Amino acid sequence: MILTGAYLIGLVAACAEWRAYLQAADVELRRWSALGALLWTLMYLMLSAYTAAVMMFLTAIRTLASGYHSARKLWVFSVFMAIFLSSLVFSWQGPLSLLPAFSAINTTIALFYFSGVQLRLFLLASSIAWMANDLIWQAWPALLAEAIALLLNLKTIFALIRIDKLSQWRRSLSVL
Repeated sequence: MILTGAYLIGLVAACAEWRAYLQAADVELRRWSALGALLWTLMYLMLSAYTAAVMMFLTAIRTLASGYHSARKLWVFSVFMAIFLSSLVFSWQGPLSLLPAFSAINTTIALFYFSGVQLRLFLLASSIAWMANDLIWQAWPALLAEAIALLLNLKTIFALIRIDKLSQWRRSLSVL
């Protein structure tokens, strides 16, 4: 019964995550991704994957906080890095804990310091780490969600590249 409930929550989380990866605007990507992360937190708790649950909860908070650009950006970034590393230590379940920790740290760097295509390329690497984690924990909805999110992320990357090339072409025409 717990597995069924966890998987249902995972499917709803997947929908939020997929919507996030289809967003061209970084702010919308952050909002939908944070909602998905909160739902993934519940699923991982139900699967007893505590490191993944802790990382996902912190991910939701981090994802929203990363959208605010202020003079304290480096400080906020450093706090989240320290929190993720501390959470790794306290929720350690062996080497498997490194997969969600890598993903959380890699995505933190991406969300605070990159945008557009670069941001999404970092997210691809995080998706691969989460897919490995989900395979090991048999978190099938999360594995499916990450696989599809990876494909949707690639679609958005190519769309952003195409938009950038079109705008460069238009600028070059306006110079003439």
